[in-house]
Amino acid sequence: MCARYSLTKDQITMLIGEIEVIINIAARYNIAPTQIVPTIVRAAKGIETVSMKWGFKSAWSSQPLINAKAETISSTSFKQHLHHRCLIPADGFYEWTADKTPIRFTLPHDEPFCFAGLWQEETKHEIDLDTKEHRCVILTTTPNETVARVHNRMPLIVHPNHYDWWLKDGGLFETVLKNPYRPALEWCPVNRALNSVRNEGAKLIRPTPIQKDLI
Repeated sequence: MCARYSLTKDQITMLIGEIEVIINIAARYNIAPTQIVPTIVRAAKGIETVSMKWGFKSAWSSQPLINAKAETISSTSFKQHLHHRCLIPADGFYEWTADKTPIRFTLPHDEPFCFAGLWQEETKHEIDLDTKEHRCVILTTTPNETVARVHNRMPLIVHPNHYDWWLKDGGLFETVLKNPYRPALEWCPVNRALNSVRNEGAKLIRPTPIQKDLI
């Protein structure tokens, strides 16, 4: 599961194939479901960045659907969204230990990366105007050795060489699903204030003492 992540740079550059995509955003340390997040999509005019709300609406739940299992998306209701694939930039994500301590997982040197995502377009009916709203979900997969100490799922991190594959038409996206980025991640216990979605700021990722046997 992925229910919280970070994007702590004001500007990041992602290389999609041979195209540089520059994303400008105020640093965020506690990105949570239902918030607006930056995504990268392939549109008619080429690669674009689009702001989306994190979470699909569901007819059977009052809570938004924020994750989709990579292993089963071709056989679930998410199948209809497979032609709408996106990349969701991040530089860290969180999981929690048994004592509710948040653990932040990152790439070496806090390098930014992208989750695999799906998106949908929804029409909102206002009093005198219809508007379009975009929503996204993050795909999850089995954990690598680092994350498995804390949780039995992790977000599907796309290998940088596969960013273009995920966004392109055709079947290459299936290779991405089967070959997520697997190397070990760096991890650090961080401020418990992160447990509340109302809290923000660099103080949330300050290292916090943890019992050694918890991870």
